Amino acid sequence: MPEIGEVARIVHYLKKHVVGRTIAAVKVQDDPIVYGKVGTSAAEFKSAMTGKKVVGARQQGKYFWLEMSEPPHPLMHLGMTGWIRFSNDDTSWYKAPKNNEEEWPPRFWKFVLEMEGNPECQVAFLDARRLGRIRLVDAKAEEMRNTTPLKENGPDPVVDKDILTVEWLGAKMRKKKANISGVGNWVGDEVLFQARIHPEQYSNTFSDEQVERLHDKLIEVCTIACETLAESDRFPEDWLMKHRWKKGKKDSSTLPTGEKIIHLTVGGRTSAVVPSLQKKTGAVAGDVSASQVNGAVEDEEDDTEKKPKATKTKKGAKREKDEDDVDDTTSGKRTKRGKAKTEDADGELDDTVGTPASKKQKKATAVKDESAKIGTPKGTKGSKAVTPESGRRRSARPLPHKEQNLFRQVVKYYEAKQYKKALKAADQVLKKAPNHADTQAFKALTLNAQGQTEEAFALAKIALKNDTKSHICWHVYGLLYRSVKNLEEAIKAYKFALRLEPESQQIQRDLAFLQIQMRDYQGYIQSRRAMLNARPQVRQNWTGLAVAYHLSGDLQSAENMLKTYEGTLRSPPPRSDIEHSEASLYRNALIAEMDEPERALEHLESIAKNNLDRTAVMEMRADYLLRLDKKEEAEKAYRALIERNNEYRLYYEQLEKALGLTRTDSSCLPQLLELYDSYAKQNERLDAARRIPLDFLEGEQFKTATDSYLRRLLTKGVPSTFANIKALYRDPSKRDTIHQLVESYFADASSNGSADKSQANGDGHSDRFKQFVIYFLAQHYDYYLSRDLSKAMSLIDQAIELDPKSVDFHMTKARIHKHLGDSQKAAEMMNAARQLDERDRYINTKCAKYQLRNHENDSAIQTMSKFTRNETVGGPLGDLHDMQCMWYITEDGDSYLRQGKLALALKRYTAIADIFDTWTEDQFDFHGFSLRKGQVRSYVDMVKWEDHLRDHPFFARAGLSAVKIYIMLHDNPALKKSGGNINLTNGIGAEDLDNLDAAEKKKALKKAKREAERAEKAEQERKEAEARKNAGKKTTGGDGEPKKEDPDPQGLKLIKTEQPLEEAMRFLAPMLEFSPKRVDVQVLGCDVFLRRSKLLLALKCIRAAASIDPEDAGLHEQIVNFRKAVDKSPPTDPKLKAVLDATDDLIPASKDLASFNDAYLKKHAESATQVRAGLNVRHLLDPNSKNQNEKDLIATIGLDGTDLTSALEGLGLLSYWKSDKSARSAYMEKARARWPEATVFKSNA
Repeated sequence: MPEIGEVARIVHYLKKHVVGRTIAAVKVQDDPIVYGKVGTSAAEFKSAMTGKKVVGARQQGKYFWLEMSEPPHPLMHLGMTGWIRFSNDDTSWYKAPKNNEEEWPPRFWKFVLEMEGNPECQVAFLDARRLGRIRLVDAKAEEMRNTTPLKENGPDPVVDKDILTVEWLGAKMRKKKANISGVGNWVGDEVLFQARIHPEQYSNTFSDEQVERLHDKLIEVCTIACETLAESDRFPEDWLMKHRWKKGKKDSSTLPTGEKIIHLTVGGRTSAVVPSLQKKTGAVAGDVSASQVNGAVEDEEDDTEKKPKATKTKKGAKREKDEDDVDDTTSGKRTKRGKAKTEDADGELDDTVGTPASKKQKKATAVKDESAKIGTPKGTKGSKAVTPESGRRRSARPLPHKEQNLFRQVVKYYEAKQYKKALKAADQVLKKAPNHADTQAFKALTLNAQGQTEEAFALAKIALKNDTKSHICWHVYGLLYRSVKNLEEAIKAYKFALRLEPESQQIQRDLAFLQIQMRDYQGYIQSRRAMLNARPQVRQNWTGLAVAYHLSGDLQSAENMLKTYEGTLRSPPPRSDIEHSEASLYRNALIAEMDEPERALEHLESIAKNNLDRTAVMEMRADYLLRLDKKEEAEKAYRALIERNNEYRLYYEQLEKALGLTRTDSSCLPQLLELYDSYAKQNERLDAARRIPLDFLEGEQFKTATDSYLRRLLTKGVPSTFANIKALYRDPSKRDTIHQLVESYFADASSNGSADKSQANGDGHSDRFKQFVIYFLAQHYDYYLSRDLSKAMSLIDQAIELDPKSVDFHMTKARIHKHLGDSQKAAEMMNAARQLDERDRYINTKCAKYQLRNHENDSAIQTMSKFTRNETVGGPLGDLHDMQCMWYITEDGDSYLRQGKLALALKRYTAIADIFDTWTEDQFDFHGFSLRKGQVRSYVDMVKWEDHLRDHPFFARAGLSAVKIYIMLHDNPALKKSGGNINLTNGIGAEDLDNLDAAEKKKALKKAKREAERAEKAEQERKEAEARKNAGKKTTGGDGEPKKEDPDPQGLKLIKTEQPLEEAMRFLAPMLEFSPKRVDVQVLGCDVFLRRSKLLLALKCIRAAASIDPEDAGLHEQIVNFRKAVDKSPPTDPKLKAVLDATDDLIPASKDLASFNDAYLKKHAESATQVRAGLNVRHLLDPNSKNQNEKDLIATIGLDGTDLTSALEGLGLLSYWKSDKSARSAYMEKARARWPEATVFKSNA
């Protein structure tokens, strides 16, 4: 086979006779193997070459190519017997031509190039065995080496000396993957001989001195072979090449000095070796067969020694070997039949300096490689497998054959989630090999999957003690920490594993996912860079590194990564390539984020034609044009977007900017009206163009436009008419105008709703118009900015009389009952509305919500069950938890809290926190998936959204209530004894226990205990009935995972916590971090920190609250509580004392607290909320003022600003003061007089 020197000879003659000349004519012979195997045809080759000028000839290993005046360029490989011949020169084959080969064109020719000019010259490519390859590469000449197959091959020892360094070679040999271009049989043998290295020795056992010697001789041999143009007569006399050719002859080969040359078959290839000089210094292969000089073992593929025998298929047909794209390397790795192995599992070329493991040794290590199949442990996301590379040490001693098979079964059962069988097989292995660390690690994973976390950790530690250098054990240890969400320790374990197995892609990937999860951006950048270096041909590795730079704030580096990868593409990807489309837009977004709109626009124009996300391209282009003040182009861009989506308000707002129109400028109003009127005329159904002008019009213009808008919608009977315009009610003048217009419609019952009254025709439109006018007015009077509930109720009754089957009318009546305080009638009316349309999920959920607010928890879950599957453990409630239905869980918790059932309330709020934890954990699913699918922009948005996930209103709502419950548990430990029930029995509350004598207290607790046992028994009976009902049904959810029964459905374990304030921090800490602008969060934080004696943290919360709302009622109370806490336990630390002394501007002195509170009461005498806070402080400062405080609290019911919610809070304050029954009755009586329909005030105090 022609090797690096012979190819250099060909390139030399091509430069001598072809470069600089034009190809006048091309003759070809069609060959589907030589051309077709690499996607070219003879006809294409002829067409591409004819008339082109050759400007250069280059080589990389055994590949060579002609650089043409323009692409494409012909890239060729000579295979086993290929060659280039010239009609005007003798290129001297590496095998001398026979007499019958002097004809022209020569035998076995594939193409002949006829060159223009003198001297006359024809160039022929010939190949007898048809193992050569001819292809066309459509790329720039300077980019040829970045195209396939050249970029997949290793460095050229002559051309790439800056790459093929000692360090590079050593690192590759330790991995047994030293892929080097142009090194085949005789060159490999010569290099090893000159370096005095035996070919049987494994490459990862070479010493540093051997690696350096091998590197030097590799460069030396290849350089001499190329410089001498492979003329053996010019080779040095001490080269093995000049003396190795007597294999199989009587006078066996020897060196001039007498050392004997033998031939060995190593890795399926014949190697010439001088044993006396090439000593074995490390582990050797076990599949080596020796052939002495007269031995029988031949290399059937070494064409320089013996003509290859054709292998046959079952039908006797010859099978030809394809040597297309693989350059042989020193002692190249071969498959069972001797054919060179071209790629490993990652798509990398895998030729090895040294010898691959034998079959026997591969079997011995097969059990270790099975660990590459370990699946993700239960409770762990994003980590697919423990994936060690083969050839590395894993356990101290290999397993016997039987145990190897058992070990494979462990892996198999674990992957299939057959954990009992996996444990059984693991125990059988450990019975024979009790200290086999890898088996112990697998068993630990299996135990963890079964929920036996402590046992799993204990066993994993034993495995590590048995083999501290097993990267599998360290990886498993990290996975265990992952499963318990201890990500810091998991990262440490992964780093240990990676130190032992630095080339493991799986460990590197798992580490990277943990780092981005922890927002360790610098560590993530390092991991992503390592992944890119390991597999630069994979696009997602480039994109992943770009994302890492982006998230760390280095936008320039992020953009450069994407730009660099795009530069490696030899041709643009197809338009259907979604990954490329998304990556291009992501790069554009990065440029825009760097505040370079001009460059962003230029780049966007270059990618817009083939990008799949047309809407995004149009939006980004319009935005850039507007930012660059190119208003005419921006106007056209936004008009195009409006045509695409004419209901999107933002497009209209941006179009106004492009046109230079300002809503606050009266001179712009005519143009604005003309703009929106033009769009309204284009489409009768368009709402946005008619609704938006109502935001900026005033006076008569507003009245005219609103009249037209309302008549249009009310005539059509649009139920959402009021919802569309209620935002205008913030302006009192507009609210009054709307009221007057609709009242006039109501008064004019004969109107059919047309703005043009001449169109009144008495048809059915008139009735519909009247119904929806009445409906609109009912909503108007129910709205908090224009509330008159008696009128609202009268009007909605009229509407229902006109249309008794209207769901919307019944829902509005239920809402009016709610605002009246009658939660029972509200729930009943909403249920009636639901029954009118039982297929509507929205009304079904509304009904359940109203039932919860009326404390009908069982009825609510039955209502919700109409739209759940009810097949999993826990029934409908379990389904709602699986669906993460936060509104229901929160409302359910609020209902139980109002009922005084703290355990169940806390159980629901904890479920909300668990959902947010799940969302955080769910990121692991997307760290790999999003990049793999190319959804980069969405992934970055998700990561940024997750960074402030817990500022979501649902978390704050549940968190505030949960923290208040924990404060109650801290202040009143008796609640734990009552099972978290505030109302024990006969009107006795848990807070009243301390006021009872011993006998009454014992009696109350005993009765509460019996009720708790009764409830527990009922729950158990319900579970048994459900189990009987679901017998035979599946116990898995929609994700296929088994659903475990909740061991604490009533929340009794939660309520019995010994450290309630510490538990409260699970909710409070995220709220303080992510919702710092909420005054109620800061006030509650101060309340908790004071109880924990954290004065500085409490002071921090007070200052934060004061900066938001210095007059807040809760803040006023906490200021007084803080001063009393400081007075009670004066600080001894001088620094702390100095800080507290500097708070006089905010915290009054102890002697001034009473006057401070009196001033606050006087200032806010008309606000029920502030008055309650002042009264509570006065009660705290002077308990003897209780009677006066009760009178003043009752008086707050008459204040204009007092609403139903505020009145209920006042009732709770009486309970906090432990007021007697007479005070509560007086309060209830006055409240009942003001809100006669309110359910909560109908019962006796």
